[in-house]
Amino acid sequence: MEIKVYVLPGGTVQIFVDGQVSFAQAQQITQAVIAQLQASGVAFREVGTVEQHKDGVAHVHVTGGVHVQH
Repeated sequence: MEIKVYVLPGGTVQIFVDGQVSFAQAQQITQAVIAQLQASGVAFREVGTVEQHKDGVAHVHVTGGVHVQH
């Protein structure tokens, strides 16, 4: 499993969970990463819905309220 956290221009944060995990597991992992970031002082104005994409590799991402097409 690989977890990637990207900070995009404008402050949007995307979290990707790639690998052999179910969508439910990826949701839990994503929510745990968000909680860790918040506990360390990162404030989010808005957290979008965790999404699942299937195009060869399943991944989920959360943004700070803005969905960036990819």
